[in-house]
Amino acid sequence: MSLCKLDSILEKIQKYHPKYIDLKLDRMLRILNDLDNPHLSLPPTIHVAGTNGKGSTISFLRGMLENNGLSIHTYTSPHLVNFNERIRLNGKLISEEFLTEILIRVDKINNGKEITFFEITTAAAFLAFSSIKADILLLEVGLGGRLDATNVVPNVIASIITEISFDHEHFLGNSLSSIAREKSGIIKSGVPVITINHNEEINEEIKKISRNNNAPLSVIDKKTFLTEKNGYSFILHNNRIKLPKPSLLGDHQLENSALAVACIVLISKKIDKIELSSCFEGLKHCAWPARLQIIKEGKFVNIVNNQRRLIILDGAHNLSGAIALRSTLSKINCEWLIIFGYLKTRDPMEYLKIMMPISKNIITTNITESVESFSSNELLKFSNSLGFSSDKSKDLVEAFKISKTKNLNICVCGSLYLAGEFLRLNKTTPS
Repeated sequence: MSLCKLDSILEKIQKYHPKYIDLKLDRMLRILNDLDNPHLSLPPTIHVAGTNGKGSTISFLRGMLENNGLSIHTYTSPHLVNFNERIRLNGKLISEEFLTEILIRVDKINNGKEITFFEITTAAAFLAFSSIKADILLLEVGLGGRLDATNVVPNVIASIITEISFDHEHFLGNSLSSIAREKSGIIKSGVPVITINHNEEINEEIKKISRNNNAPLSVIDKKTFLTEKNGYSFILHNNRIKLPKPSLLGDHQLENSALAVACIVLISKKIDKIELSSCFEGLKHCAWPARLQIIKEGKFVNIVNNQRRLIILDGAHNLSGAIALRSTLSKINCEWLIIFGYLKTRDPMEYLKIMMPISKNIITTNITESVESFSSNELLKFSNSLGFSSDKSKDLVEAFKISKTKNLNICVCGSLYLAGEFLRLNKTTPS
């Protein structure tokens, strides 16, 4: 089957609902029932919700478990370049042929009924996962948790809640407690919950829902972290766990890796195959594209034509993510050139204010494949009003040509859609 046929079916199934997001479970349960309930035949599942760090946490989980020799299915979203990035079967991206086959089957069963794109593709993912054996499924929530299409899986062995902050308020509520309540909707009766120490408002919501579900709660406190040159440690249940330095950049990745480690420690009591020391070594071999990703080769590196200039790609798009990005960049260098694109769903001014301490220079650009993004001219006006030395570009290629005149390290940031466009044009597609 050709890529053209895959693109055609993906385009077709986007038209079954007038909204891209509509948080309900009735349509999901209906199509799963019509498919003979593949979600009831999934491997033991680790379910991950949160605002930031879900994908990184899953990357750490996968890296550790696969290093231990376990077979792992993975479901994440969104994708950066190709849709099949969302589905990994035993560690490998689902093939275009198999993905097309299951999408056509699910589309036929759905028979034109109203359903969102995320719901129908999640149902297809469950069908794929149920057809191939694996030891564990790593399952990322799409949005929220309580009414997310992934929140129908019964065989959950651990629930992880990563950092919670403001994002998607129009769906999840305008307070941190309401957002935490939605994220905590993945908590299941008697199933262990692992989270980080948030503020009191968020902590109380997670504690209350865990208590109501008789779900044992483990809270990782970064105040217990001790960092060394080649590793770090943290305390879990009064025991200090020593670990190698994670491969992903940023202090915030210590929290994400600690969540993954704590989860594996807890489930190791029930899964005989897990050997903790082997798992922990896997932290050194994890990769997660567009999260403080150092770009060493490709079209854009060739344009700059100077290996001494660092190029970092990051998809952080909310304020908490921007703060983590700035913190890491500031430890590498005190001054950066920012190539910036942004969606209209958020305020770019707040993001740019966060980046001001590490950048006086910015090149705004269009996200050419997104109609929901600000134009480079609109972003230029925002950046000029804040006092940046600003240039605008029609696309990333022009932005990098402009960057040749500025002898600064480069960070491309502001949107996962921009990051995906970068990777596609740079010919460094995730694999």
